[in-house]
Amino acid sequence: MKGIKKWLFLPIILLILVLGYLLAPRLIPADRFGFASEVPEAEAALRMELVNTACGWAGIREDDGSHRAVVDLYNTITPLPQDYTLTYEDSWCAAFVTVSALQSGMTDIIPAECSCARQVKLFQELDRWEENDAYGPLPGDILYYDWDFSKRLDSTGWPDHVGIVVGTYGPFIRVMEGNKDDDASFRVIWRNDWRIRGYGLPDYASKCR
Repeated sequence: MKGIKKWLFLPIILLILVLGYLLAPRLIPADRFGFASEVPEAEAALRMELVNTACGWAGIREDDGSHRAVVDLYNTITPLPQDYTLTYEDSWCAAFVTVSALQSGMTDIIPAECSCARQVKLFQELDRWEENDAYGPLPGDILYYDWDFSKRLDSTGWPDHVGIVVGTYGPFIRVMEGNKDDDASFRVIWRNDWRIRGYGLPDYASKCR
C-alpha cells in the first residue's frame, strides 16, 4: 500500500513542475529584464533605441485596424523587398521588425523583409546568424521561432515567427513581437525554449565606429 501511495503522488508532483515551468516566466516584473552581458555604452544605446521603438507599438491590433500603420510604413520602403506590397491580411511579424528598424535608422544592419525565412537568409549572408543553444541573447537581437515540434531537437525547421529581444533575466527572455495573437505584445520564454529557431544579430558595433 505504501508503494501505491507513492505512485499516487507522482502525477501531482509532475503537474506542479509543469505548472511552474509554464507560469514562472509570467511572474517576473518587466523592469527586471536587461543585458545578460556588458556591452559598450554606445552600442547599448543603439540596441535600446531599437527596443524602445518596437515597444512603442505595443497594443496595436488587427481587430481595430491599428496594425495597418505598420503595414503602411513597411510599404514606404524603396525599393520594396521582392517587389511585394504587403497587404493588411498578410502576416506582419517580420514587417514589424523591419518597420522598427526603419524608424530607428537601423535598416543598414537589419535586413528589410516581410518574410521571416528571407530575413533569416539575409542575416546568414551577412554572417550575422546564431543558432547555438548556449548563446545569451542581448536586447536588440532578433529572435526567430519555429513552431514545428518535430524539429525541436535540431532547430533546423522553417522560421515561422519573429520578435525583438527586449532583455533577459536569469534563464528568461522577454521579447516584443508584432502579430503575436494578431496584436503587438510581449512574450517571456525560457532561454532554452525548443521553439527558438535562432537569432539574427544586427552589427550594432559597426555603427559605433
